[in-house]
Amino acid sequence: MDIGNSGLHELSVDDLFQGTTFLPDADHSRFEALLERVSQNRYTNFVELYTELFQLFPQAPHLADFFEQAFNLIVPPSHEQRLIINDPVFQVWQVLTTHHVNLIITKKVADTQALENMLLEFPHMLLRVKTTDRARTNDYCPPVYRFDVDPLVARVAPPSYEFPEDEATRKQLQRNGHSVNFFCDVVNIALLRIERTWPACREQFRKLVKSICYLPDGSFRSCSASRFTSVILLSNRDDSILDLEESLVHEATHQLLYNIVEVCPVVKEEASREASFTLPWSGQKRDFYGYFHAFFVYIALVKYLGRVHSYPPRELQRAQSRLVFILQGLIKALPDFEASADFTPQGRQLLENLAKEVRALESQHAGLLVISRSAGDGQLLGLTA
Repeated sequence: MDIGNSGLHELSVDDLFQGTTFLPDADHSRFEALLERVSQNRYTNFVELYTELFQLFPQAPHLADFFEQAFNLIVPPSHEQRLIINDPVFQVWQVLTTHHVNLIITKKVADTQALENMLLEFPHMLLRVKTTDRARTNDYCPPVYRFDVDPLVARVAPPSYEFPEDEATRKQLQRNGHSVNFFCDVVNIALLRIERTWPACREQFRKLVKSICYLPDGSFRSCSASRFTSVILLSNRDDSILDLEESLVHEATHQLLYNIVEVCPVVKEEASREASFTLPWSGQKRDFYGYFHAFFVYIALVKYLGRVHSYPPRELQRAQSRLVFILQGLIKALPDFEASADFTPQGRQLLENLAKEVRALESQHAGLLVISRSAGDGQLLGLTA
């Protein structure tokens, strides 16, 4: 598999985390090295899965199509094959299939039918992925789906969103919000503004977000999850193009952290999963990992909003107010993370790099913070997280 000429692919995991946040204003070569390592890991995981399956089904004529097509995807690895393996639908299939394999290997399940169904589905999944990848290369905006989202994505979306299966419910829900075509045009405008405001951020978005689901009836403003990486869910709760820009940057940054964690966990496995932390931005409860996700994302948002300049005065005021509100939350949250023993060594290094960024942002926007305290938070901000 082609791994480029930068030499950064040879860095150890510890070295990869040294002195970087992987955010758009960090060393771009570290971000590329991160994506390269993720791609290599996914390829290796697929080879290992293929090997396990070959051992489980050494004589299975009905699975011949799977083994032939999977082998052709492995040998020899190429740029096209890498695109397929990194496709979000392919990744969902791989994660689900690996789960079924582990259940059988650990003897938690004896019946192999569910696993065989996943293998029988492989050729159809592969065809859908190839079709989507060919269409995606010519679009400025990632493909936007409503109920035509890939069935594998729909399968793993709950509890974030329940895709209705009956046509009557779908037709009723499609009356909500704007059409997909209209929404895609609006997303294109937001992406153009992101590109003008922070080109490196737009470039990261292009590499991290492969599909968008437009779900105006969603109970969220925007949403993503590690079980369907590279796919983001958007509702119709943004009040302006600037709000949509924030949602797009927000979800792309979640995707960035998912990629980081694929390379190396940042929070110890034994860390509590109890939702015992209160987010300073919304008052919602999160576990430690979820709290850190929010912290990471909001640093990116302050950096983005700080670059908003050539907008109409009303939008500039909204961006400034939002920036101050988010930054105040970051300053409040930082001691919680610095005092925590729940980080892995790499996570601790990442936190130290992020802490420097928060302090630099606090210094950079000191004047706005003073004005906010003098004017009164409610008067200046008037926004919610």
